[in-house]
Amino acid sequence: MTNPTAWSRGYPVSEVYPPSWHDFQSPAHLHLVCALMGVTWEVSADTPMSIAEVGCGTGFTAAVLAAGNPNAEVMGLDYNPAHIAEARSLARAAGLKNLRYQEADLAELSDAELDRLPEFDLITVHGVWSWVADPVRDGVLRLLRRRLKPGGVALVSYNALPAAAGSLGLSRVARGAMLGAADSIDGVAAASRMVEKLIAAEAAHLPPSGWRRLFTGEAPGARPGYVLHEFLTEHWRPSFFADVAAAMGTARCEFVGSATIDENFPQMSLSPAQCALWDEAPDEAGRQMVLDLCAPRAFRRDVYVRGLRRMPRDPAVSAITLALATHASGEFALKTQAGVAQLPKALIEAVRGALLDGPKTIAALRALPGCGKTTPSELVAMLVASGMAVPVWQTASSTPQHDQAVATARRFNGLVADRHAPHGVGAGRLSLTTPHLGGGLAVSALELAVAKRVAQAAAEVPAVEITAAWVASRLTPEGATPPPEILEELVARVAEVLHDKLPVWRSLGLV
Repeated sequence: MTNPTAWSRGYPVSEVYPPSWHDFQSPAHLHLVCALMGVTWEVSADTPMSIAEVGCGTGFTAAVLAAGNPNAEVMGLDYNPAHIAEARSLARAAGLKNLRYQEADLAELSDAELDRLPEFDLITVHGVWSWVADPVRDGVLRLLRRRLKPGGVALVSYNALPAAAGSLGLSRVARGAMLGAADSIDGVAAASRMVEKLIAAEAAHLPPSGWRRLFTGEAPGARPGYVLHEFLTEHWRPSFFADVAAAMGTARCEFVGSATIDENFPQMSLSPAQCALWDEAPDEAGRQMVLDLCAPRAFRRDVYVRGLRRMPRDPAVSAITLALATHASGEFALKTQAGVAQLPKALIEAVRGALLDGPKTIAALRALPGCGKTTPSELVAMLVASGMAVPVWQTASSTPQHDQAVATARRFNGLVADRHAPHGVGAGRLSLTTPHLGGGLAVSALELAVAKRVAQAAAEVPAVEITAAWVASRLTPEGATPPPEILEELVARVAEVLHDKLPVWRSLGLV
């Protein structure tokens, strides 16, 4: 039952890919990356924009982008008809009129069929490149050549060499175990047993990795759909940066930088000795090879532009607006490829105090005490990469159009909560979507469920006092009475969410 079907081109289709939102897919984040790298991308929340997601799965990310960008037309493309059917159901239920999905096998679409698609300002190819056959990769490149606008941006993520090379054997072993199983659950269990035996036997070529942890219980909550996506395809192949860049070059797309913010700063990602090698590298391919040899990660999130134009970096970064992402007090750590660093206390206190009053530009934040010694790029990198702040795409306004956009996003958030986190239970990265961010704020299932209950209270019983106990009582399935110790733990977790997140949600118009 886990074996790919004849039409699937060797890709597993027995389990749908689970919904997941990543902030780096939003135009606000990608616009920030372009500014950091001194590259022009002429888009804004106030002007019409067209976005395509290649390999949209059941449509969650495309729907987040549509709900967060009311002035954009968003299209999700996927070759699995079950995915497209589910995605269209989501779009209809959410009332997202700027969103459509199309069943499309990029390996088969003719140039004439491609030309009937709109021209796009942004095309995202997340979680596709490493998992598909060469004809599909060629189809992605033809789409970029023919439908990405001059000056448009493409996001391409993939498993990178040499770091991912150690998992080639794991991938082959896991796939063999899954193909011999009766269903997806048994397949994952069989692969886990084989991996555990190999570890016990001290297999020299099965090094620790994020992939290995999926089978050893060290990555709790891994869903069968995700594990099948990673391992059951016939075509899983990691790639060198230089090879992907050469392929993108055939579509006249040039490398801008990484959507992983700290990777654009060698001093944040490499040791001093490694930075020296970076500086000695003759070109971009050489610098990225140093990064890929030295950074302890095996996944790249690369940003390209079709027609690279340079611009002064500091003014562009200074104009970016940030909003607080969490109300949590205490220290903030910047987790980079080179390690973990605490952000300066004076900077944190000054920025937190300013952002509590509302979003601020980088220029305004640099004028605060303790912030002036950092460059605009350093400040935005520290604040965004640490998770303390997020880039704002659209500031609040009092127009009917804005109010309608906010209402649509809130309705979508409630729908997602009902479908994926009705009682605050579930794995994966979900989203609270808002036009202020041009996408979503990544949240857990519990946070999404809490936000829905808070929004309901404001709409239905505005006089109610929003307490952790009140919210927790409404997260319990109807007719169920959890043991006192379980309820006490739930109340404590809800209280933490309300303290750390509720002020942020309100400031972003989420509730």
